[in-house]
Parts: sequence; structure tokens; C-alpha cells
Amino acid sequence: MILNFLKFKKNNLPPLKSLRPPIFYIDFYWYLSLGVIFTIILIMIIVGLKFFYSQYIEDYKKTDVTENFESLINIKGLKSVIEKRNDFINKEVSLPSDPSL
Repeated sequence: MILNFLKFKKNNLPPLKSLRPPIFYIDFYWYLSLGVIFTIILIMIIVGLKFFYSQYIEDYKKTDVTENFESLINIKGLKSVIEKRNDFINKEVSLPSDPSL
């Protein structure tokens, strides 16, 4: 009677990594490329949020400042031009006599 269950099974084969050493450490380059891509995406998100915030929030506009529009627009000049226009429109027009008669 052979008792196989009492014997320990030993794996005497060397690991595969020791048979042929890797030329490139792929794990390092993989994590390095993931880190670079992640930082690029993070920078793009930050710049995009800055543009979005400045465009749609419009915090740069001054809302509490009351401006003097009389200095920007010549109100007296506009009133005189409107009066001259109304006088011209309301002026009676005399039709000349018909020269064909």
C-alpha cells in the first residue's frame, strides 16, 4: 500500500521570471503613462472649469456701480435733434401748382 497523501508535493521548477529577465519593466512604464495621462486630464479639467466659470458666472462684471449716463450720452443734443425732426415732420407742405395744366 502506497501512501501518497503523506508525501509533500514540492514544486522544484524555478519561476518563469528567473528564466528570462525582462528587458523593459512594463509595469513601471504602464503606471508612468497612466500618471502622465491623469495629470494632463486634470490640468484640462482645471482650465476648462476656469473658462466655464469666467464665461457663465460673469463675476468680472461690476454690478453695484451706478454710472452717470449723462456724461456718456449728450441728452441736450439728442433732445434738440428730436425737436428739429418733429418740427420738420409737422411743417406744412405747400404743393406747387401743376405745370402740366
